[in-house]
Amino acid sequence: MTAPTLRERRSDKRKREILEAALQVMTEDGYSNASMDRIAAAALLTRVGLYRHFKDKAGLVTALRAYKLSELSERVTAAVQLETSLEARVTAVIRETFSYQSQNEGFFRVLFASSFSHELSADTSLKPFLYAVTAVFEQVAITNRDLEPMDCAALLAMLAFGPSIKRAFVPSDAGSRPHAAELVARIFLHGIPRSSE
Repeated sequence: MTAPTLRERRSDKRKREILEAALQVMTEDGYSNASMDRIAAAALLTRVGLYRHFKDKAGLVTALRAYKLSELSERVTAAVQLETSLEARVTAVIRETFSYQSQNEGFFRVLFASSFSHELSADTSLKPFLYAVTAVFEQVAITNRDLEPMDCAALLAMLAFGPSIKRAFVPSDAGSRPHAAELVARIFLHGIPRSSE
């Protein structure tokens, strides 16, 4: 694999800048109200310039989701690699996911608001996160063979995204309680039969 050229690095950097500008606009205006004109202005582009990078709003949001969820996946993978027991790995997944949500509240509001858009029904940007979490369960023996590692990952993701789901649908100034990650990990792990490590 060859190293990216200067032109490719500049193009990637510019796309990230556009995605950050789009996120800012969508956070301020809401997903539905965010216009491509306003996003272009925030990214210091003309509308035509924006359309050179992204063919429409759905494409832009799909790229934004992939970019941010890839960041989260990398952080989760790094945190899990530092742990040895299943309990510690699950807690690391939840703690890192909670932390990322807290640092990226605007993105998660956009993520959940745009999830109801018919344009994005085939979006697969959550897959890297689910695969990173699935790896946690592939490393341990689960005695209940009806419980696949991806099923465990999906259940854990639902719990781990709880703070953002709550903020998206039940607005509140209160953040996650201290030790919430450990509590969610205990709730999740209690129901998973597994062999001893």
